[in-house]
Amino acid sequence: MKYITLFFWTFILGEVLGYIASALAAVSYDATAVSLFSAVIASIAAIGEFAISKSATPNAH
Repeated sequence: MKYITLFFWTFILGEVLGYIASALAAVSYDATAVSLFSAVIASIAAIGEFAISKSATPNAH
C-alpha cells in the first residue's frame, strides 16, 4: 500500500511542479507531457524506494 501512496503523491507533486514551471517559463501547460513525465518519475521513485528498503532490512539468518 505504501508504494501505491508513494506513486500517487509523486505523480501529484510532479503535476504541480510541471504547472508551476510552465507558468514561470511563460510556456503553455501541456498536461499530457507533464503526466507522462510525472508517471515515469513516480515509477522510478517507487521502484527505487522498494529496492532501498529491501536492501536495508537485516537478514534473519
